[in-house]
Amino acid sequence: MKSIFFDEIDNTQDFAINEFKKEPLLIVSKVQTSGRGTNQNKWQNADQSLATSLVFNKKIINFTKTLIPLLAGYSYVSLFKNKNLKLKWPNDIIFKNDKVGGVLVEENNELVCVGLGVNYFWENPFLPGAGAIYDEKQDDQKIFQDAEEWGKTILNYIKNEDFSLENYTSKLTTLGKLVEYPEGRGWAKDINADGSLMIETPSGELLNLTSPLISEIK
Repeated sequence: MKSIFFDEIDNTQDFAINEFKKEPLLIVSKVQTSGRGTNQNKWQNADQSLATSLVFNKKIINFTKTLIPLLAGYSYVSLFKNKNLKLKWPNDIIFKNDKVGGVLVEENNELVCVGLGVNYFWENPFLPGAGAIYDEKQDDQKIFQDAEEWGKTILNYIKNEDFSLENYTSKLTTLGKLVEYPEGRGWAKDINADGSLMIETPSGELLNLTSPLISEIK
């Protein structure tokens, strides 16, 4: 894996795709000026944040491709042994009930680009439900190291084909909760083998959701 670091960049996803040659490429930046999130939402920079993208050829993937968003979120939260980071299906990163990060997976011809954005420090978040992992700024080198470890972890899972949904669900806040999605609401029952979310509607019907546009009802 080749890594390139920036203090500021327009968009890590686009740069990673444009610069990809043969080996997996990791782009890391402290600031994105034109970042994007899920559903084409604009990326909001915290006081200190991580923006990173890992791009690789999809030919190296030997397991269900729809598991990549789950794998990417779990690969990050599993790095933290002293912080109780959780996941909201499929890959929102949660700390103390606030969203502190998320994952964006995009395909471009033969390439898969996995983007990760995480708030490390944000003194006064202006977005409802947003937060940060730390109460003070961290050393920039730590952020870069976290990004590299995240990228290596993803590639190791892909190479060894040993990503465990059981480990993923151990970090998940969603199961057992009532959730809303664009077409209605229901109870989150399980994660299917393809990474989709099994929902039981009030009428008892079982549905499998693939869109990440859900909200948990507390």
